[in-house]
Amino acid sequence: MAFQKASYGIKDLIKTTCWVWGLHMQIAPTYTVLHTITQIILSIQGLVNAFFLGYALDLASEISSSANPQFSDFIPLIILVIVVNLVFQTVTLVNNYCERLLDIHQNLKLRTFLYEHLNKLGIAQLENPEIANRAQRFMEATGTIANHLALFTTLIGRTLTIVSSGIVLLKTIPLLVPFYLITFLIKWNFNQYYVRKLWLLNLHNTEYRRKAFTSAGTISDSIYLKELKITGGFDYIKHKYEAYVGWFIMEIKKIRNKWAVSRYFQYVLDVAGLGAGLGILLNQVIKGTLSVGQLAFHFRTLSIFSESIDAITFQLVNIRESSIKLADALELFEKFPADEDGSITLEPTVASPRIELKGVNFKYPHSKRNVLEGIDLTILPGEKIAIVGENGAGKTTLVKLIGRFYRPVGGEIKINEINLNDIKVDSWHKKLGILFQDFNQYSHLDVRENVGIGDVHKQFNEEEIKLAIKRADATDFVNKYPSGLEQILSEKYKEGIRPSTGQWQKLAIARFFYRNAPVLILDEPTASIDAVAEAEIFNNIYKFIENKTVIIISHRFSTVRNADRIIVLDKGKIIEQGSHEELLKKKGKYANAFKLQAKGYE
Repeated sequence: MAFQKASYGIKDLIKTTCWVWGLHMQIAPTYTVLHTITQIILSIQGLVNAFFLGYALDLASEISSSANPQFSDFIPLIILVIVVNLVFQTVTLVNNYCERLLDIHQNLKLRTFLYEHLNKLGIAQLENPEIANRAQRFMEATGTIANHLALFTTLIGRTLTIVSSGIVLLKTIPLLVPFYLITFLIKWNFNQYYVRKLWLLNLHNTEYRRKAFTSAGTISDSIYLKELKITGGFDYIKHKYEAYVGWFIMEIKKIRNKWAVSRYFQYVLDVAGLGAGLGILLNQVIKGTLSVGQLAFHFRTLSIFSESIDAITFQLVNIRESSIKLADALELFEKFPADEDGSITLEPTVASPRIELKGVNFKYPHSKRNVLEGIDLTILPGEKIAIVGENGAGKTTLVKLIGRFYRPVGGEIKINEINLNDIKVDSWHKKLGILFQDFNQYSHLDVRENVGIGDVHKQFNEEEIKLAIKRADATDFVNKYPSGLEQILSEKYKEGIRPSTGQWQKLAIARFFYRNAPVLILDEPTASIDAVAEAEIFNNIYKFIENKTVIIISHRFSTVRNADRIIVLDKGKIIEQGSHEELLKKKGKYANAFKLQAKGYE
């Protein structure tokens, strides 16, 4: 992990900072450049005002001791101070303005970099726990990304302040400069130690934190609350969240308490340095080598130097901590690149392709056994096949392989004699319409959008949307919605309503009809729909979906019996295939299961 790299140093910090700079330049280049320049200019404001104060005191002493003191003698200095501070105030306003605008851009746009990359990684990689943990830390680090540039520019400003004030102090109190450099090293080591402790605590508990946040989301979601209220599970899940939070806060407090003690002794060193510096300066005033104005200027410069030394230790610790967190996030982009896409683009025709699986084997990452073994299957253009089998037989996995959400670990899948891995995945997905059992419910969208999102390239063709709704047997309840196609589908929004589970499923099927792709795959699409409605929907599927390849996964034999061919999967292997009548004659696994289901209906 990034923080544990012994070699982590200045090169890694620069690399991460350049990456953050690049992100900011993509988000808002003008504000990024202006914020950096103004932050550097503001670093000398304190020293400039200290000089004016010292000069004003000496000028006042000189004028007051003259024979004819006049207030007008101060006017040039007053005008200069006003002009210079107006310039600094203008720079401050520009700096604050850029910072606010950057915050807005960052909050709205930074997450898109993560979402776009996760989308490119693909389904298979997203199920990797390490990627899930890194994505969680990236989400938690979005504020760090937003703050990293400010940390870096502030660090540059502080460095310039230390250099400029240190040059001034070398002329009057040279011995204190190395003293403060030693305190800097002491502070750096102590503060770095405790920051590391905090980060490792955070790092090693990412998965526990994900579980805790999931628990918090569960007890605040009305979908889960119904069952939790009945079972009394609310208090149990709340306790799991509170137990983690309580432990995590206690661990942080232990580290913070020890850090606070070390910080107290660091402050003692600062005060000792200021006291010694004031003594040296006063002694020079007594000797007549330093004026009162110079005393004020040099003591204020010493204060600025001391404050900047203290601040820069934290600045360095914070930017290193920030860069370490972001290096971990950056590795999500570098260590886990998107799967290499194919180079062949399929022609955008409406014709169904030939799909051929040859000796396909597959197992999930971190699994020891194959889910599919030696699958040989050819699906002809326009053929309507059904895949049946017990839970865990590999039906849905087979669909995910055809959809290229996963890649076989053995064998190959060919589309019109082209290896699926060699095809650009987007061009293949345009030929697919897949309705999974865990279909999406876009509760923040209206009916039109829920159906039309099935093919956004059609720009929500209303006539086709209505036709798709009709074919999904959803017209009656959609017409009863107060807002019809404009009905928002969640009671959590103003004038919204919540569809029943069966209504959601019909809307998902309407989305499937609307897509009208050459290859249509349905994975248990009617599990929440009554048998009469299911029969109507599948009659429409067989009636309206002509010259298209249809792959149906279902446990209901009334759904699959009209397929051209039925594939029987068992423990990851094809054990039978044929038409409904052919399989009944074989009196094998399919026939036995059909008889058991028919007996249940009787």
